[in-house]
Amino acid sequence: MAEGARILETVAAPPNPAHTITLLDLVAAVADQAESEAEVIATVSHLINSGRVRLVGNFRGADVLTH
Repeated sequence: MAEGARILETVAAPPNPAHTITLLDLVAAVADQAESEAEVIATVSHLINSGRVRLVGNFRGADVLTH
């Protein structure tokens, strides 16, 4: 019975909430791990536009356009 309850909790659990961070801190964190400027731009854009990261501060609620 406990196994069924655990599975139900997993299915009913809300998705992981977005991490909140400033754009500056996000770019700095990604740049520490990226191998190129293009990788930084692509990663930051994806994290913001996918909703995995929510910006706070001046860019709160902004989407990032890529070309």
